[in-house]
Amino acid sequence: MAPPQTIPRRGLFIGGAWREPCLGRRLPVVNPATEATIGDIPAGTAEDVEIAVAAARDAFSRDGGRHWSRAPGAVRANFLRAIAAKIKDRKSELALLETLDSGKPLDEASGDMDDVAACFEYYADLAEALDGKQQSPISLPMENFKSYVLKEPIGVVGLITPWNYPLLMATWKVAPALAAGCTTILKPSELASVSCLELGAICMEIGLPPGVLNIITGLGPEAGAPLSSHSHVDKVAFTGSTETGKRIMISAAQMVKERGLDNYLTVKQVTKYCSDEPWGWYQPPSKL
Repeated sequence: MAPPQTIPRRGLFIGGAWREPCLGRRLPVVNPATEATIGDIPAGTAEDVEIAVAAARDAFSRDGGRHWSRAPGAVRANFLRAIAAKIKDRKSELALLETLDSGKPLDEASGDMDDVAACFEYYADLAEALDGKQQSPISLPMENFKSYVLKEPIGVVGLITPWNYPLLMATWKVAPALAAGCTTILKPSELASVSCLELGAICMEIGLPPGVLNIITGLGPEAGAPLSSHSHVDKVAFTGSTETGKRIMISAAQMVKERGLDNYLTVKQVTKYCSDEPWGWYQPPSKL
């Protein structure tokens, strides 16, 4: 029997629960291989971003951070490993959903799921290692002074990811942020959001504290822009197009906000191979 060619119907994942977007709009999901509509995703807007940011801030400071931001790294590591285990359990399902949604070959999508699980496990180890690094003393030449290192999460982090490695690229941003004790709002590409929404379902299953991970799907100008420019988002991590990256840099600079812009702010094809030159010769990007 052929596997179903549809996707689960999900809402926005905010505060540990599914909710319909404030304006009630949804975007169709089209299978690139067949051009058939196989479902839809919620179209979040600034109103939904506002709710998600409030949920993330509450999760960060709830009970003085005792349940997440100031919890031992080992506590967060347990959640990250639980997510990894669920990814492994649902590997075939998640790979199929990603193939239907983005057109990625099934074998490649399946391999990506292995990397997703491994990434969560890797950052679980780092979360545990943080416990041993807290208040590490720093040697000073002055005996009357003492200095030590205290590592603290930055706060609420907005994560904006592209379409080409949907869940894996999201995981590369989500896992380290959670390991550090941050709370997060993930805005995946509207072209490939289905597997990222399933991450919300997994977080519900393992009992991740509400608001630690929120997922807003929708168009960039309607959901991504309000997230990256929100005054209560402490850091923005982005991978995507040059033009979008420029806009995020501008909005972050106006608020002196940290931003992590992957190296997609330069032209991707920066190496010019010349057919009339020996193999291996190239023109440096600065000369193009």
